[in-house]
Amino acid sequence: MKIQDKQAEMEVGSGTPEDEWLDDTQGYRVRKAHLELLGLTSLRGQLILDAGCGPGTYGIMLAKEGNEVVGIEISPDAVQVANERAKEKGVNFSARAGDLEKLPFQDNSFDICFCGWVLHHFPDVSAAVAELARVLKPGGRLALAEPNESNLAVRFSRFVEDLPLLRHWILREGWDTPNRTINKHKQYVEALAQHGIIDIKLSSCFPGGLPPLPPKSRKGVLNFISLLSIKVLVRLRRLMFAVAYKVLPRPLNGADLLITGRKKK
Repeated sequence: MKIQDKQAEMEVGSGTPEDEWLDDTQGYRVRKAHLELLGLTSLRGQLILDAGCGPGTYGIMLAKEGNEVVGIEISPDAVQVANERAKEKGVNFSARAGDLEKLPFQDNSFDICFCGWVLHHFPDVSAAVAELARVLKPGGRLALAEPNESNLAVRFSRFVEDLPLLRHWILREGWDTPNRTINKHKQYVEALAQHGIIDIKLSSCFPGGLPPLPPKSRKGVLNFISLLSIKVLVRLRRLMFAVAYKVLPRPLNGADLLITGRKKK
């Protein structure tokens, strides 16, 4: 059985490219669209767990809506950045270091558990989903956002990314970790149902944004070529996703998979 390399996740950077995503940029609007489609932007006064919060982008956005948000993140550097950003924004968000498979919270603690772009880093999502269900209050909502591996364009993109030279490059630059599992939407739905989540609804979307691109400050011919190449690849990837969104049926069309459910009372 494959085991997650937790040390690799701990060493993930602080998420500097996302710093601008708390302001009115295309990246911010993409994140906002995810929360809107998950039905999380009209909530007030809820206690929310942002599981795998990274540098706090989603959690801070949810806190801005008038909720109390607790973030859990395995990378200490990301926790520090998340708390600094929350303090700067003056919102009710706090992050702490911890393992998603061993959450440091009591049973039935949260009104909502949100987990964005995290579960595909686990070889088996069942243990993490079990923990999310455990700390969720009866009747509480669970919301997930993940890469849509049921989408043929996403699968092709993954194939290209796993070509040895490109994969080595991606890992060296710190844009990903060695932990990545290809899960189709049915695997997430089955894991939720197995752990007492009902009224499961899933959708997919393609908000159209670009991921953070490498900084322009690099010098040297090889670095310039690398930067140019990655920008070309990112834009070709975006075009491929846009075409797939037009021609494929739901939930196979969107690059982003969105799932919601409710814990049994």
